[in-house]
Amino acid sequence: MATFVLVHGAWHGGWCWWKVEPLLRRSGNSVYSPSLTGMGERAHLARYIGPSAIDLDLHIKDVQGLLVSEGLEDVILVGHAYAGMVITGVAEICPQRINHLVYVNGVVPRDGEAMVDQLDAVRGPEFTTRIRAAIANGEGFLPPPSTADEIQRRWAIADPEDQSWVLPRLCPQPSASFAQPVRLGSSEAQDIPRSFILSSESGFDSVAESARQSNWGLHQLDTGHDPMITKPQDVAEILLKIAGGV
Repeated sequence: MATFVLVHGAWHGGWCWWKVEPLLRRSGNSVYSPSLTGMGERAHLARYIGPSAIDLDLHIKDVQGLLVSEGLEDVILVGHAYAGMVITGVAEICPQRINHLVYVNGVVPRDGEAMVDQLDAVRGPEFTTRIRAAIANGEGFLPPPSTADEIQRRWAIADPEDQSWVLPRLCPQPSASFAQPVRLGSSEAQDIPRSFILSSESGFDSVAESARQSNWGLHQLDTGHDPMITKPQDVAEILLKIAGGV
């Protein structure tokens, strides 16, 4: 049986994997979907420790802490969007616990790059400029989409039921998590097999093409940026297929 750790992206929480979890567990697999510090049901922590303390390193340590405290080995570590930064960082510090990295419309950083450096390629210059300005102005949080139209426009979540489920669960993203660069260099981490799941309406085509050229496994879905919400069955099937090849 496989062990999956599913890491959410920006403005989300572990809740975004709820539809996928039972589909993976049905085969007897172990599944963990933690909420990163300051996110999801842990969003209140940002008010106690301050948003400036919630950076990429802390989110990396969140996932590392889960792997260590639960004694997890041979993990299929899955990251959505911003969590591509997180799982890349986790692989650097505990590569021996990871059997496969899966990027779901995820950013794939190079050494010294921050999340904000990835935005232009996947979200365009206008969105990137707005985020950079917020960080430069010292704004502690980046606000989430606040209307159904906005999440449809940004993430192609079109089903009204999905929109009603997602909107109240979104939370502000601590700006520091987008500003801090990742540090890479572990040869062990570079040897971990990797796969990319690309959604047709995600805007991550250029990232996926780079992954393909690096001989990663590439899986494509005809849906929006959050396939774990809009196509959970398909996501689960891909993850199970990856697990079968580990």
